[in-house]
Amino acid sequence: MITTDEFTADQPEIDPDDFGTESGTVELAGPAYDIDGDGILDTRTYEVDDAMIVATDTDGDGDADHLTIVDSGGEYSAWEFHRDADGRERWERIDEGGLGR
Repeated sequence: MITTDEFTADQPEIDPDDFGTESGTVELAGPAYDIDGDGILDTRTYEVDDAMIVATDTDGDGDADHLTIVDSGGEYSAWEFHRDADGRERWERIDEGGLGR
């Protein structure tokens, strides 16, 4: 699983594993936005510490499988949830950077 130590110094200091449940999943209770336009609410935003988290359930199972984290300084990281063939669950960072650069 991803640990906070694996974040680079300029990335938001929020660990997707710590944000979710013990299994590492993020239950998406009360989604408020439909970001893919299919008529189904699939996304919710959260404020944690000095960051905004956008959590999206792309497969409709009730758990977020994509997180985008943006901190107050404009640094961002995007994460996808994966379940490996052996059943291991993990968050994988798929993008990172800074806004306004």
